[in-house]
Amino acid sequence: MKRVKRLLVILLTGVLLFSMSTFAYAKSMNLEAVIAEEKLQKAYENVNNYAYANGVPLDLSLDTFIEEFKASHATDITEYENTYYRILTARQTAILPNSSGGGKWYYNTGTALPRSANYSKYKLLDSVKKGDIIYESKGGFGITGHTAIVEGKYYSSTYQQYYIRVVEAITDGVVRSVLDDTRVDEKDTVVLRVKGATDTIIANAVNFCVGQLGKGYMIDFQKNTSASEPDWYCSELNWAGYYNQGIDIETTGLYNEPGITPRDINNSSKVSNVPFK
Repeated sequence: MKRVKRLLVILLTGVLLFSMSTFAYAKSMNLEAVIAEEKLQKAYENVNNYAYANGVPLDLSLDTFIEEFKASHATDITEYENTYYRILTARQTAILPNSSGGGKWYYNTGTALPRSANYSKYKLLDSVKKGDIIYESKGGFGITGHTAIVEGKYYSSTYQQYYIRVVEAITDGVVRSVLDDTRVDEKDTVVLRVKGATDTIIANAVNFCVGQLGKGYMIDFQKNTSASEPDWYCSELNWAGYYNQGIDIETTGLYNEPGITPRDINNSSKVSNVPFK
């Protein structure tokens, strides 16, 4: 009997110690989660303050900030925060000028060619097709680089020439613009073609972007795909156009950034470079 009692005491002691250890571990994990949440919230506030101080039109929710952190599989909150600074800092050196403020002529041109376009240097007119994505490493407002989607090739009776028209989200909002050799040189442009996109997919992707003309420009890092979205940033609009047709042109893995950045599209395995030089 004494031996049984002794075994019961040992067993109960073990259970008690295990329970205490489990409780301590759970409490520790819960504390770590609280600390991580507080750090994420502080990082979110820092990013918003930085955007405000530098005049970047950012509308970033805390939920989106946390969701993107989890999706990125990042382990260092400080490094994740720094990712936003690297993206937003582009605004300092590669801002897309507002066309109403004396910007480049090829922005926000509408459906009429405002002046003769330059196609003397490259083979853009022969190489670029409807639905191609234009990536500009020296373009962008708020997000490093810039993207636009090719609406098609059009003819100007005024200047007796064909020209390439694109749809893009810039500070003026979602507008029509022109791509020519001059813009290629000034913005360090490459042309990307979406792999496996049929004529129907391309037409629908372009029509989606055309349907957003006139809407506002805003960076929010959300991955919006709805046609009723009130505002867009450049790469989000182009990505949504194809995403709604079943093709996700966002990159995955190591080089993925918060939201849908132009670099995400440029680095995607779903696009290929179109030679035109």
